[in-house]
Amino acid sequence: MRIDISNILKHNGASLKLDFSEPIRVNDFIAEDFDFDQPVSFKGTLVNAGGIVKLDGELWAEYRAKCSRCLGDIESKMHIAVKEDFIEEGSDKAEEDFYTYQGKFLELDKVIIDNIILNLPVKQVCDETCKGYCPKCGVDLNNNECKCINEDIDPRMEVFKKFFSEN
Repeated sequence: MRIDISNILKHNGASLKLDFSEPIRVNDFIAEDFDFDQPVSFKGTLVNAGGIVKLDGELWAEYRAKCSRCLGDIESKMHIAVKEDFIEEGSDKAEEDFYTYQGKFLELDKVIIDNIILNLPVKQVCDETCKGYCPKCGVDLNNNECKCINEDIDPRMEVFKKFFSEN
């Protein structure tokens, strides 16, 4: 998304309202576990603060993912508060904390994608009570019970097994 900011660059304190809903190619930047096929919505404001363009707004996105436990499909939404600063490319204020703009145009795609990626959950679960699959036999523990007996003992605790069997 390319935004013309020429009008707000002329005056300190000038602002520009943003309100759009567009498809963004988030899937090219994240793992296959998430599918963003719906348009991403954004509402916010760009403000010229002494040559630094400040973006303040809210982002809404819908996505599909797989449950980390049972691999079932999950549909979820995210709502993110976005606050970012932009400086002109080649400026002597250039730091890692700023995005840059070139000429009179500002690109928002990278900012939106970065904010989405940073706010994605590490683990998606369809339900807090989801039991997932048995690691030994592969039975879906949400629908069936497995007959596996877990006798694996942590090698660090092996000493205690001998201690209790001697008494």
